[in-house]
Amino acid sequence: MNIKKLFGKRNEIIGGHFNELRSKIGMANQNEELIFSLREEICNACPLKNGNNCNAMKWLNPETLEVSDAPKEGFIRGCGCRLSAKQRSTLSLCPAGFWGGEFNQK
Repeated sequence: MNIKKLFGKRNEIIGGHFNELRSKIGMANQNEELIFSLREEICNACPLKNGNNCNAMKWLNPETLEVSDAPKEGFIRGCGCRLSAKQRSTLSLCPAGFWGGEFNQK
């Protein structure tokens, strides 16, 4: 992973944890919280969800929702992230393309 990508991931993680904390102490941006809530619903319905994590030991076909224990063409590997923070990162994207980009400036 190159250094620019590594720092980008760091910013995603920090931002997600910061927004998670703001939510817990009642200082959340309510417009953002609506989007974060929708993301949570999407993740809750995903077969890769394992507790509060996206299972990095499984692969998913985003078209069919078929799950595999090994890589296959057209399948996306779970990211392994802690979902309660990732869902609250304005910079993050679901690796399967189910959510993300809602905060991109147009």
